[in-house]
Amino acid sequence: MDSNDRLKERYYKVLDSLPDHVFIFSESGIYIDVYGGEENATGFDCKPFIGHSLNDVAPPEMAAQFLSYITKALAENATQVVKYHFANQNMIKLPAEVMPPEELWFEGTIKPLPITENGERTVVWMARNITQRYYLEKQLKKLSETDEMTGVSNRRAFMSYLAKELKKFRRYHVDVSFLMLDIDRFKAINDQLGHQSGDEVIKHVAKLCQLEVREVDYLGRIGGEEFAIILAHTGEDKALEIAERIRESISSASCEVEDYSVNVTVSIGVSQMRTTDDSIKFVLSRADKAMYHSKVTGRNKVTVYSRGLKNSKVNLTSENRIVLRSS
Repeated sequence: MDSNDRLKERYYKVLDSLPDHVFIFSESGIYIDVYGGEENATGFDCKPFIGHSLNDVAPPEMAAQFLSYITKALAENATQVVKYHFANQNMIKLPAEVMPPEELWFEGTIKPLPITENGERTVVWMARNITQRYYLEKQLKKLSETDEMTGVSNRRAFMSYLAKELKKFRRYHVDVSFLMLDIDRFKAINDQLGHQSGDEVIKHVAKLCQLEVREVDYLGRIGGEEFAIILAHTGEDKALEIAERIRESISSASCEVEDYSVNVTVSIGVSQMRTTDDSIKFVLSRADKAMYHSKVTGRNKVTVYSRGLKNSKVNLTSENRIVLRSS
């Protein structure tokens, strides 16, 4: 073996020992060469794909997506970084002896090469297994968006979601309604039973709300004793029905706190998104006014916002007591 052959052998050994897969693709999606991938946990080195096209080894939708990444990298003559995953329903075609892996997430770095193959331009595609990182980031994101006490969305996540729903509404004009709930006489609960008992009441209300909302709805805790719900595909009439159901569910299920059963009620405001809303502050303001009206006119009520709602302030401390029963 001469020195050139030894250099080539060493060169290919280095490439094949790379922890990440490295693919050379033509612009039409043909596998020109495959290297590395020892740590990508696929159980397969992908070398048998050489000479085949993406359409030969991947489901049509995935093949088209991958080809679009290649096309974009070449069209812009710029490196593309993409994330993609393989699950059972979209796994590439593996040999019969290879056990399909669990869902895997990859980060692909696609860079144009100054090389042509059979008259076609080429790219190098480096695929890194980021499954562990992906799920860690997903878990951290969930934790950052979840209210620790109740397990529902926190204020920041809820407001972000509400803003997205408003954008969708302004584009598609599909009914969306909004509920704002406030626990009645919550200060009295804290004062008479302590903050720990207050926390139990908050969790109690959150659980009951979760039982009443649908999968398409979105529940969040946006303040100390204040919750909000986005009702998808829902007009005011239906929103009123849902709000009444939530109110009745809470008022009829006492919260067990230490040696007491606490009768908990909520005041609810209802508002529907409007085509004139260009900010979530308008949706929030209407629901807040309707909720406040429920408070000042007796509590344990649902009010749908209307222009006729009075803004006069009423002293709420006159009935600042809670109903307790011994367990």
